[in-house]
Amino acid sequence: MSETKKKIKPGQIEAHPEELAIVVHYEVQEVSTQPDGSQKVVSKEPGEKKISVKSLSEKTNVPLLATEIIEKCKLIHPSKAGQVEELLYQLQNRGKGGAAPAGKGAAAAAPVAKAAPAPAKGAAPAPAQPPSTPQKPAGQPPGTPQKKPQAASPAPGATLNGKPTAKAQSRLDAEAEERAELQQRRQTQANQIFKMQQKQYEQAYMNKLHTYIEGLYEEDMNLKVRATGMIAQLFRNTENFETLLTHETLLQTLARVLREDGKRSIDLCTNIVSVFFSVSNFTQFHGVIMQNQVGALTMDLIDLEIKRTEHRAAEEGISPAMVAQKALEASQGQVTLSEREKKLLALIQKQDRLLYIAFYMLLNLSEDIEVERKMKKKNIVVYLVKMLERSNVELLILATTFLKKLSIYKENKETMASCKIVEKLMKFVPVLNDVLLMSVLRLLHNLSFDNTLRDDMVKHGLIPKAVELMSVPRFQPVVLGLLYHISMEDKYKSLFTFTDCLNRMYDMLMRVQDLRNTPELIALAVNLTQNPRNAETLCEGDRFDKMIRRAFQTCDELMFKVLRNLSQQDGLAIKRRFGPYVEQLVTLLRAPDITAELFVEVLGCLANLYIPEFDFLGLVRKHDLLTFLATYAQPGAVDDDILLEVVMFVGVLCNEGTAPLICQSGLVATLFTLMGDKKEDDEFVLQIAFTFHKFLLHDETRTMLLSNTQQVVFYLVDLLQDKNKEVRRVADQCLDIIMDTDEEWAVRIRNLKFESFNQEWLDVVSQPPDQMAAHARPRHGYDEAEVDYSGDGYGYQISDQRLVADFEDIGGGGAWGPNDVGIMHANYDGYEGTYDEEELRRGYAM
Repeated sequence: MSETKKKIKPGQIEAHPEELAIVVHYEVQEVSTQPDGSQKVVSKEPGEKKISVKSLSEKTNVPLLATEIIEKCKLIHPSKAGQVEELLYQLQNRGKGGAAPAGKGAAAAAPVAKAAPAPAKGAAPAPAQPPSTPQKPAGQPPGTPQKKPQAASPAPGATLNGKPTAKAQSRLDAEAEERAELQQRRQTQANQIFKMQQKQYEQAYMNKLHTYIEGLYEEDMNLKVRATGMIAQLFRNTENFETLLTHETLLQTLARVLREDGKRSIDLCTNIVSVFFSVSNFTQFHGVIMQNQVGALTMDLIDLEIKRTEHRAAEEGISPAMVAQKALEASQGQVTLSEREKKLLALIQKQDRLLYIAFYMLLNLSEDIEVERKMKKKNIVVYLVKMLERSNVELLILATTFLKKLSIYKENKETMASCKIVEKLMKFVPVLNDVLLMSVLRLLHNLSFDNTLRDDMVKHGLIPKAVELMSVPRFQPVVLGLLYHISMEDKYKSLFTFTDCLNRMYDMLMRVQDLRNTPELIALAVNLTQNPRNAETLCEGDRFDKMIRRAFQTCDELMFKVLRNLSQQDGLAIKRRFGPYVEQLVTLLRAPDITAELFVEVLGCLANLYIPEFDFLGLVRKHDLLTFLATYAQPGAVDDDILLEVVMFVGVLCNEGTAPLICQSGLVATLFTLMGDKKEDDEFVLQIAFTFHKFLLHDETRTMLLSNTQQVVFYLVDLLQDKNKEVRRVADQCLDIIMDTDEEWAVRIRNLKFESFNQEWLDVVSQPPDQMAAHARPRHGYDEAEVDYSGDGYGYQISDQRLVADFEDIGGGGAWGPNDVGIMHANYDGYEGTYDEEELRRGYAM
């Protein structure tokens, strides 16, 4: 008798013509299963499901929204992620009044009224139209930099290497596509394993299910293996799931057979684990697997196979990697495998297939964090690290992917470190298989957040190996991120000097159209340019001139951030390179349409450029700089980061020629007021104190500072007690200058310093005598309660120790003589011998 079931077949996906919604078409089919196992479609009924996305806006993360839709709608397969994203972009553009893109990789439409979607990774900016300058709020100083307006949508352009791409994808798009490719690769490998297993058996049919189940109860192991193989075939067809999963005893029986007979046959284990693997691909069925404790059984099987491998290696002195290497040489005709080696190779291949299916199933189950915690307790991390010693490429990819997922937790990361994971991973950097190499690099990137593991990476030579991969477009983002993490350690910055990293980094900085699309690159550049040797290497030849010209051409604040780091170097050699461009920097600083981000970077460059021979007086007069800076120096006028750079720049501009102009601008009094307002901020206090140091070096500014703001001396004296060492040093230098130039102030400052350093003592001596006694220290450093003076007047007791009074404790205080017996105790019987006075004193001293 035939059996009829309903099945849903997904169809076309399209955007709703009027609403912000995606329409998924599907077909409900009635399928009849004939006695011979064949199926026939009895009827078809079309249907559609509408998925509303009313929250979609220009700021929506489209790839993330597409992923969420696919997870919630079972009618959309994960392979359709790109199509869903394309439809969402069409709806997004429709909401803004723009035209829909022609395809997934097509250029975005020109913006209408609002900005287009976020720029794609590595994309070159489209021709920009002159932006309208927003009106400044009332009360802000003229020329106050504005926040950067949102950039227009760029057209598809160059990648990080400067090569044109066919698709303008964002970073999330690229990572989502990579994850989809990796998942597809894992599924392909699993299917290949299934096909290899299936070759051993004939075709399985659903109407013979009861026969296969009966085979699970046979004593003959070969019959059990065949039965599990046939059942595994049935589970590979999802159309059979409803019947198989609702069977009363099937899954329980399979779990029992795995528990009781799993150690006896690796083929039996592979067949049964592949059944539960097929089920684990669907999240809603994970509970069924957990109810039958298959996860724990699988962990036990993995532990058993690892121990078998270790035992075989100890007994025969041959590991899976050695067998795989010899098999490779045999395939090339270099050697011939012995019969024993052939058997070992076949066994290792079977073992690799079982381990792959087992770990893949556990990876699927680890979607539940509670299940992942249970795996951690059963040493899943240790088992995965041991997989890195094997040679099967697909198993290595799966193991590194799983380890990357687990590495976000501190406990797992510490376990990996104890297993020396970095040492095991370094042999795969580089490796010919790009998928494996990317998986290893991503795992290393996750591990590089840990200081100890970063040290291990450097110790095993990761820096030069990673630098070699910088030129490969596919690996650039993750490699740059990895190198950035290493460059955070000052002790490792100098190691980059001896590699080709700086040359490649310079080439990338000059080729990238918009550095905001390559955050890892700019972060690495900022870190490395903090090192003097790296800064000198980066500025060799005409590189510096090319970088600063490109910065002026693009007005990219991130490029100016790199230049600002270069300007911070102590040596004058690099600072003098900025000399020809100082006036151009000031012109850019005063541009009316400059953004706040660019303003602070340009100002930061100028604030570092103390060049003794530069004509700052001419610069100040030509651009009326002091009036411009005085406007920004008012407390609350601008953000603190800009205000701090203004203070530093004033210090740079102060010299003998500009000192009178600084007095006229009112900056002296303004900075003194600012010091009071920012007294809790060490950086502000330090920079203002340094600027005062520059003021005190010149007569005009020194006179104004001391006459109009006399409190500055008292404030500087207070800073001598500051916790910050640099603040104390600069304050002391300022007071020394005042003492050298003004005798009257010198006397007062000496008194103030004395009072400052001896304040506690002065407070005590200024109190009445009765209060001073309370502050007096107990005799001999002991409290009164601890000292018990004896009644004889010649000694005292401290705890259980009896002490004789000191010379000055003796009443009368006369000279010591041979006839003096006053210090002898009443019960002392005397000594028959004689001592001279010198011996007595020497003995007492001892």
